[in-house]
Amino acid sequence: MLSSLLENSKIPLGVTHVAGAPNSGKTTLLYQLCRNLSKEKKVLIFDCEMSFSAQRLQEVIKKRDILKKVIVIRITDKKQQLLNIMKTHNFLMNNSFHFIGINGFTNHFRFTEKATNEISIHRRLGIQMAYLMKISKELKQPIVLTNQVSVFKKNDKQILKSVAGQIINHYSKTNIVLQHINKKLWKARNEDVEVYYTLSSGGIEVVSQK
Repeated sequence: MLSSLLENSKIPLGVTHVAGAPNSGKTTLLYQLCRNLSKEKKVLIFDCEMSFSAQRLQEVIKKRDILKKVIVIRITDKKQQLLNIMKTHNFLMNNSFHFIGINGFTNHFRFTEKATNEISIHRRLGIQMAYLMKISKELKQPIVLTNQVSVFKKNDKQILKSVAGQIINHYSKTNIVLQHINKKLWKARNEDVEVYYTLSSGGIEVVSQK
């Protein structure tokens, strides 16, 4: 499944959760999934990290005409994210999307004022995830969201934990973790399947799968 996703843009139904450190290829993956659009399909991306680059998208997809098929909505804060994502069904009424992408799903919920209740933040994330899972199932619409990870050590081993992972993993059908191996090599893991890949200006290139 991982190779099909990374190389052929075959996206499973349901919510696909991609978590990884900065520069692990999360945004590149979203762009690469736009490569094989049909004439009838478009892509909708909610950019919570506000990092969208049309130039980078064109480098990865290698087709200028696809740029016209990618709709990007910039999300500047938590309130705007809730207002937009919870109305995703409105975008689906008259459009047919190859997938809906959410870049940096937890970005606006990570750095909050001290008085903010963590339970309240997780509840708001959970409401969004339940809604996304529902519309993906009912409307047969693949959804791919990216997320950051926290890194800590346990018994001298490096452990990666996605932000709000317990909530997001619960509502996601597919959970993928991207991990740095060395200067040139990265690893994508989904359950017991591991795919090794490299990153370049042209996108993600799969090296091997275990």
